[in-house]
Amino acid sequence: MNRDDLFSLSDRVYASQYDTYVDSPVNLGESEFVADLDGGYVFPSTGLGTDGAGRPIRETVEPPRKGNNFVIETLVWHGYHDSPRLSGALLRGDTSVFDTYAKSINVACPLCPRFTNYYHWMKETVPKLRYAREYESVTDIDITYLVPSDVPSWLDETLDLLDIPETKIERATAPVYQIDRLLIPSFPDRKPRNYQWTRDVILNNASPDRDAIGAGNSIYISRKNAIERQVVNEREIATMLSKHGFERYFLENHTVQENVVLFNEADIVIGPHGAGLTDIIFSSNVTVIELFGSKVKPPYERLAETLGHEYKSVRCRPQSTDLVVDIDRLEQIIH
Repeated sequence: MNRDDLFSLSDRVYASQYDTYVDSPVNLGESEFVADLDGGYVFPSTGLGTDGAGRPIRETVEPPRKGNNFVIETLVWHGYHDSPRLSGALLRGDTSVFDTYAKSINVACPLCPRFTNYYHWMKETVPKLRYAREYESVTDIDITYLVPSDVPSWLDETLDLLDIPETKIERATAPVYQIDRLLIPSFPDRKPRNYQWTRDVILNNASPDRDAIGAGNSIYISRKNAIERQVVNEREIATMLSKHGFERYFLENHTVQENVVLFNEADIVIGPHGAGLTDIIFSSNVTVIELFGSKVKPPYERLAETLGHEYKSVRCRPQSTDLVVDIDRLEQIIH
């Protein structure tokens, strides 16, 4: 089901930027929206939503320009991880089978990222919360936010910093949810205003342990404890960088609020490609230097561009799934 289908099925569609209701995608312009459906289903392990007839809603897992790629991937995922009966029903749109597995909620908005990864959570899921909160204030309805089960601590921390109380959260205990009034936010585009809202709310609520952050404005993100993309010669890199005022951080050892304040105060951030760079969302006028091994991917370059940050990439010598950094070259770049 594409965006046109979603609009035609919705009882009403709220356009966030214009603070009003619209009757056609053509009237949206560049605005984000919340579509209010009279009934539907959500599979919280991936966030895939369907209408009341069991038809998958593209907007729940991918932007319109993707052309069903992620919908297909999501259906394949369910085929491998759900029971054959339920995954088969999803392919057929057999809601009678959905109902045998489903738990019911009255009014709900899914906040279920396609991948349980900090980058995808902050970039593709958290902005939906802004649209839903605006809709909640306009309509004065009480929304329950559906999140996956067994989530990482950073997801709970983020919701707390975004002023979402536990009483408004439904932690999934069933493979599928039947929702009487299903609210579908638009899939977030890469727009500065999405990240500005996240940045402002979280920084306003953050009160970290200052001793845990340190006083440095030049930071190096280590992936020493990661499975891949470790810097093989990190000890030598850290020694060189320390001479230029850099401090090394293991972000996984810090709370979300410690990390966001750390990035907010940073002037320069260096690190291998990875989710740790997501927190440049909270930076101002920062220089980002991303280290790559065998694979070069653009998400953080695009994010930096959207946020107006200076960005530089450094190709390094691959060593299996890790990388070896040219120390002299990196030192020249930071001067």
